[in-house]
Amino acid sequence: MIPKKEEYIFYQGERFQIEFYFTETGKIPAKEYLEDTSLYVKVKLAALVKYIAEHGKIFNITKFRLVDSKEKIFEFKPLQHRFFNFFYEGGKIIITNGYIKKSQKVSRRGLEKARELKKDYICRVKGGSYYGKN
Repeated sequence: MIPKKEEYIFYQGERFQIEFYFTETGKIPAKEYLEDTSLYVKVKLAALVKYIAEHGKIFNITKFRLVDSKEKIFEFKPLQHRFFNFFYEGGKIIITNGYIKKSQKVSRRGLEKARELKKDYICRVKGGSYYGKN
């Protein structure tokens, strides 16, 4: 089940379109996580997303950074929350999943999940089933 565009497109900017990843059943893990956070976290993430979508790059590693150079997975860092994401062709940034940071290290489980979701996204996009017949 493919969600409506307004459900998974977070922000459309000059440089990038930021989207939430969605599963084959239409679940949107990062968005569901975000909905359970405070308004302050939502505002902070929205500001980071808007900035990168409009300007193309965030140079402040306390706000956005590469966490897996092999798989090219990044994270948005609003406050103590983290949102894994990756860049995809056509000017897209796909936000896969989120977590609350509890230690100095990146969540190994969260990062592994982001890698799986990225693989799933690419496989479904290339197979033509991700966006359906939009």
